[in-house]
Amino acid sequence: MGQMIDEEDCEVCVEFDQEWIFTYGDLVTLLLCFFILLFSMCKMDVEKIKEVSQSFKSMPPGSPFVFSGKQSVMESVAQEVEDMEMPDDVNVNVSDEGVEITFKETILFDVGATELNQQAKETLARVIPIISGLPNIILIEGHTDSETDNNPNFPSNWEFSAARAGAVASFLESEGIPGARLQVSGYANLRPRFFNDTSYKRSLNRRVDIILLPENLTR
Repeated sequence: MGQMIDEEDCEVCVEFDQEWIFTYGDLVTLLLCFFILLFSMCKMDVEKIKEVSQSFKSMPPGSPFVFSGKQSVMESVAQEVEDMEMPDDVNVNVSDEGVEITFKETILFDVGATELNQQAKETLARVIPIISGLPNIILIEGHTDSETDNNPNFPSNWEFSAARAGAVASFLESEGIPGARLQVSGYANLRPRFFNDTSYKRSLNRRVDIILLPENLTR
């Protein structure tokens, strides 16, 4: 005869009431995907930094701009110039094309002149120790405004802008920068920073740019 089983001794299936575990699992998965994405982006930035720093290889022994934690040698040079607390008429910009130091006309030349004034020589002399320790090509670009009578001694703004750039190059060479590293260009009024519709904006377009290029790159 079969044995009677008490209902209290039977296992009763209890309804699962922990639905929150599914939401928690989805959240953990999303967080994992998020951190993987962040890691991959950081890895790409590191590779890009390595490529930029590689462009400044072959620096001389003892150079103060050896890659050491900063994004690139270009940024190191730019930071060195900015730390000098240069006059307001000097601006520094760093990009993939190199370090660009812009000198407004007012700090380099008297009005209409092509000879460096004393303030120009003192200001340029402060930059020389920073760029002299590197092998990179240095572009020196002269720019004028749209006026045609900036200097009556020159037939056009082409010659005038080139003469001013040449004056800067001659000074750098006289201070020990090898002439083989220097490239001089005069762009007249063809590369303005601002519209030439006011006298103030025209004065800002009259400038000389010194551009330190990445190694093996010319323009």
